[in-house]
Amino acid sequence: MGDKVDNIPGVPGVGEKTAIGLLQGMGGGLETIYGDLERVKTLTFRGAKTLPKKLEEHREQAFLSYQLATIKVDCDLPVGLDDLDIAHPDREALVTLYKEMEFRQWLGELLEGKDEGVDDVKGGETAPASADDNDLESAEASANGSAREDHVILEQADFERWLERLHNAERFCFDLETTSLNYMDAEIVGVGLALEAGEAAYIPLAHDYLDAPKQLDRKTVLAALKPLLEDPQKTKIGQNLKYDISVLANYAIAVAGPFADTMLASYVLNSTATRHDMDSLALKYLGEKTISFEEIAGKGAKQLTFNQIALEQAAPYACEDVDITLRLQRCYALRWRAKGAWRKCWIISSCR
Repeated sequence: MGDKVDNIPGVPGVGEKTAIGLLQGMGGGLETIYGDLERVKTLTFRGAKTLPKKLEEHREQAFLSYQLATIKVDCDLPVGLDDLDIAHPDREALVTLYKEMEFRQWLGELLEGKDEGVDDVKGGETAPASADDNDLESAEASANGSAREDHVILEQADFERWLERLHNAERFCFDLETTSLNYMDAEIVGVGLALEAGEAAYIPLAHDYLDAPKQLDRKTVLAALKPLLEDPQKTKIGQNLKYDISVLANYAIAVAGPFADTMLASYVLNSTATRHDMDSLALKYLGEKTISFEEIAGKGAKQLTFNQIALEQAAPYACEDVDITLRLQRCYALRWRAKGAWRKCWIISSCR
């Protein structure tokens, strides 16, 4: 019957049912069938009477197909069985390969140390190093080298200290945690902030699950952040800032540029290299597996909205968002210089 997948021709007109009928009716293989083609005419399956002519016409092709489909077991191999044992994996080579081939799930498992025999892996891309690449690796190493310091701001005094730091900063990264992906319906649940890689803060404002701790007043916090977000002298860093800007507009906050949007920057640098969501960018440029929303909120109809998620889970997620985004922006700054793309990114951000 042949095999189109393996390019084995077979005899034209012989499919699975005809082949089974031949085997059952003749009681043997090709030698038996071709040894008595006249007997084939007496078989009871459909088309048996005209089949001998086809078989005779394609006799050579039938035996060739048999040869092609037979597994050859007498080959001389240049290696022995012991050489075929699974070796300890080359982790750096795997990271590079998985990034190049965009094997995101395998890369995530490798970075989490889930691959059998593979330890936890952290690190950036392993391309031939240039001066900019060395700067980039140094910048990433400084952030990767120590655990992130997270702050959950529940007291006014702590908020005041962060406000002072924001007033003194030329740029800051922010991210809103909300109840919906639809900016028209979304309510702000909390605000993530970051000024330096390796340190982030989360200000919970509207977590309302059972036994949720007392939180700062949302209206008061947003009123204090409004002058900073509307200040045209401060650069606002974020991932998909269009969403955050739209949500804040519903709270009478008109966020002013300049902007540094890591999603747009990724697209400008290489529109087809990867998806442009934060999780994919963290894998590609920082070599890190991030916490997915489904890990803390669940899936499907029972998925929680952010206000229903306990602070013990919500805060690390929110702090990771702004920390990763800030570090991505630092990586892009070097790549922009190398590729001459930063001007294009600036134009896009300014037009937003």
